[in-house]
Amino acid sequence: MISIRGKFWFNILRLFRWRLGSLLKVTQEKKQKNKLEFWRKAKNFNISDISFNDFKVIKFIPKNNIEGNFIIYLHGGGYVACGPETHASIVTQLSSHSRTTVLFPVYRLAPKFPFPSAIDDCLIVYKDLLEKGVEAKNISLVGDSAGGGLVMALLQILSKEKIDFPSSAILISPWTDLTLSGESMKERARRDPMLHPGKEMDGVVKAYTGDEDPRNPLISSIFSNDLLFPPIQIHVGSEEVLYDDAIRLYNKIKQKDGNIVELREWDGLFHVFNIFCKGFLAIPEAKIANQEIVDFIKKYYPKK
Repeated sequence: MISIRGKFWFNILRLFRWRLGSLLKVTQEKKQKNKLEFWRKAKNFNISDISFNDFKVIKFIPKNNIEGNFIIYLHGGGYVACGPETHASIVTQLSSHSRTTVLFPVYRLAPKFPFPSAIDDCLIVYKDLLEKGVEAKNISLVGDSAGGGLVMALLQILSKEKIDFPSSAILISPWTDLTLSGESMKERARRDPMLHPGKEMDGVVKAYTGDEDPRNPLISSIFSNDLLFPPIQIHVGSEEVLYDDAIRLYNKIKQKDGNIVELREWDGLFHVFNIFCKGFLAIPEAKIANQEIVDFIKKYYPKK
């Protein structure tokens, strides 16, 4: 049963009915208005920037860091918005609990930079670690929502290019079907307190895909076939319109012999509830889920 604080946030989100499409309106304003960057003041962290040609990466190093391991965290936001200002809570919690350095790509956003810009940027970060001598077995990929889609795109590319997989991958409320064909898009449309199918969501899909077919497996990983993957853990809330995106992907991955995949379904909870993991009103389930993510990551890192 959902916790009291989980119900609190569920009702707050339902009250404001955050719509994914509205992110298109604020994307261009974010860089201008988000100057204070309070997340850089996170306690017990050294936070710095790494610059690439077209984007930057935020590097979170916890004071209790064990050198050698890395998490690459790919954020959600429909490919059109969000960044460290929205995801610092979960990033710092995963980092401190796992005692691991986190690299957070501030990848280029649609509609100015549609598919495959975000994928290209995140792939550069992964390859850069390898070029610097970090072994793939010391890397874990984590992504929420659209970031989960990016994780799956990277895994497909790594497989095709015969580049070593990371030790594990974690998908949080992954967006794996930009054709929006899952039954939960209709069945949970009134239940989901965050995402609202319709014209605005269609606009976000168009902003990211441009002229590309949304059935492209690098856009909608639910259409990928016959691929082996590293160990994968999938988290999803029972009330999400993207519920079927997670369930169908889980079923598809587990059908392939050799794949290790876990599904964690959180009853009564909503899209990427894991972010509400700090402060007085933190959702208990978010803390539990994030610890399970940490345990999964540590399970597949090389033993030291």
